[in-house]
Amino acid sequence: MKSYVYRVTPIIENNEDEIYRDILIQEDKTLEDFHFAILDAYRLQEGEMASFYTCTENWEEGLEITLMDMGTMEHESVSILMQEFTIKDSVAKDVKYYKFTYDFLFPKKFKVERIGENTEIKEDVPVLLAEVGKYEPVVNHLSDITFDDFEEESISDEDDDEPTFENIDDLDI
Repeated sequence: MKSYVYRVTPIIENNEDEIYRDILIQEDKTLEDFHFAILDAYRLQEGEMASFYTCTENWEEGLEITLMDMGTMEHESVSILMQEFTIKDSVAKDVKYYKFTYDFLFPKKFKVERIGENTEIKEDVPVLLAEVGKYEPVVNHLSDITFDDFEEESISDEDDDEPTFENIDDLDI
């Protein structure tokens, strides 16, 4: 069975240090399995929403592959689930680049690139081949958010063409 090596690099602003993890994963594993391998490699806790995005060589995002069914509407694009998309499917469709986003409230983002193929290691689970650099994600909690974190928008009544009302009784129904 073929296995593939992916380099997973965190996207961190103003970071000069080289940080990445090389993960070997078998072709019969799903992107959900890969998702858990990334969490293990970077010591991230489970339990948050996540998505892979197919990318071009220039890291322009394309199709989203979600951890859970997001219940798309008729007019929205088709939802692909991680548990239904294998590494073999990825290779067959020639998807070499992904962006991985974990925790949409406090996002941790990673670039994922297929860098090689391996037929020598026969392990049946994803394997961490290389760990370079120290990664310490910013830990945020909802209780840490204050109103000062949000920018105030100035609202001008002069620019507002819509009538305003205080309660439902002000509407002409």
